[in-house]
Amino acid sequence: MTGKEIMITTLRRSTIALLASSLLLTIGRGATLPFMTIYLTRRFQLEVDVIGYALSLALVVGVLFSMGFGILADRFDKKRYMVWSVLVFILGFSAIPLVNNAPLVVIFFALINCAYSVFSTVLKAWFADRLTAEKKARIFSLNYTILNIGWTVGPPIGTLLVMHSINLPFWLAAACAAFPLVFIQLFLQRDGAAAAQPGAAPWSPSVLLRDRALLWFTCSGLLASFVGGAFASCLSQYVLVVASSDF
Repeated sequence: MTGKEIMITTLRRSTIALLASSLLLTIGRGATLPFMTIYLTRRFQLEVDVIGYALSLALVVGVLFSMGFGILADRFDKKRYMVWSVLVFILGFSAIPLVNNAPLVVIFFALINCAYSVFSTVLKAWFADRLTAEKKARIFSLNYTILNIGWTVGPPIGTLLVMHSINLPFWLAAACAAFPLVFIQLFLQRDGAAAAQPGAAPWSPSVLLRDRALLWFTCSGLLASFVGGAFASCLSQYVLVVASSDF
């Protein structure tokens, strides 16, 4: 094989590995998020309104972290970002069933949202750096489809597991995240920080803060997280109000 063919094969494997990682992480999140309200009610007897405030705060923290790491994504090694975010993802879901303190559970859940947001942001930056314009549209569309599949498959799996034990969805999420950790280590090459181009203006976050288009996109992402992410937890909150947490 020529050098070009090897590069194409490596890029294809890396892309497939990242798409598979995106699917597995989303399945894990989809299997747990709809049941967080029920978990907090059963385990700690929290009121529904308190749970709503806690989960909303965790989601907002995740969005804010994704903004910060999105700004820094081009300055450091993306593989390292992905590995650390998946490790935090595993740590958070493994710790939730083991702690007996409600604030700690909410903190770990916020860390999980931060890790998921960072992974999603850096994943898109990786695709944007390495794919051609034609392939970018195809892969971004495929990744969006994979996210929808994950959110479709995750909740039914979580329902089956929670019928046996309320802790099982969290262990499933941690196990699902272990595979992306292996995929990233095996199939992604480490890249250095982005080198400055000759004559280019020095990088500064203040330039991004003055970008109105970026501001609107960020606000849109914040609202979208409430429509998509918070809605999944609101369903279980609604069930608790009109019925109970019993299955």
